[in-house]
Amino acid sequence: MGGCESRCLVEIKFGVNYKAYGRTHYILRPRRMSTTSVEQAQSSVARMLREDILTDITINAVGGSIRAHRAVLAARSPVFMSMFTHDLREKELSTVDISDMSIEACQAFVGCVYGVAMSEEELLVHRSELVVASDKYGVENLKKVCEESMIVDVSTENLLERLQMAHTYSLPALKRTCVRLLVDFGRMYEIPNDFEEFMKTADQDIVGEIRSTAMLRGRKLEDRQKPSAEKTRRRKSMPSQDSDGGAPGKRVRRLNVRLAGDEWAK
Repeated sequence: MGGCESRCLVEIKFGVNYKAYGRTHYILRPRRMSTTSVEQAQSSVARMLREDILTDITINAVGGSIRAHRAVLAARSPVFMSMFTHDLREKELSTVDISDMSIEACQAFVGCVYGVAMSEEELLVHRSELVVASDKYGVENLKKVCEESMIVDVSTENLLERLQMAHTYSLPALKRTCVRLLVDFGRMYEIPNDFEEFMKTADQDIVGEIRSTAMLRGRKLEDRQKPSAEKTRRRKSMPSQDSDGGAPGKRVRRLNVRLAGDEWAK
């Protein structure tokens, strides 16, 4: 089956430019580099990782270790750059310990740093650990990919967990999505016990954000307390007729309307 190759040319200007007669001139003529060359360079770097070519650093994770290159790690991460350019333990021992990450997730993380493509399945399995690592080592593009993936499948069951993660690791888009689901779409009423506990234990910044959003939307955040035994007895002892002698049915209808209105207000 035949096919065609599409290439995008990127112009790179070498040399010094100067202006004469109102025009800009170049001492050296512009050269062009195709995206194919960039892809070949990325492939070569990935091959160096895959085949352990001239590696000079060991990354220890839970369950194993990976050999890598200081230069590549430092180029992609300001944290690794700091480790390898200052007199720190990692530089002296040529070892980086990531004790809170499985070896499988670490391999995916390092692969991303080297530009190795990750499958969707790998992302779904390891994204929680990858968020932590990308935030810790300043790999922002990977962090953004994980955030977008978490937004897609946020649900009532994982909503509060995702909200806490978004707050802890600075994922603003995920945080906005979670707060909107809680308040605008009323998910906080679907999980009242968990939501109440979350509001008691969460950081005050995120609690304040939820409260201010609810206030702007006209949503109530009062605790849903069960009626006391005394109130329950009073309700049971109330006459079925109105005080003006109205029919019982009318009182029931008015009570139902009021409850429905309260629920809608929530």
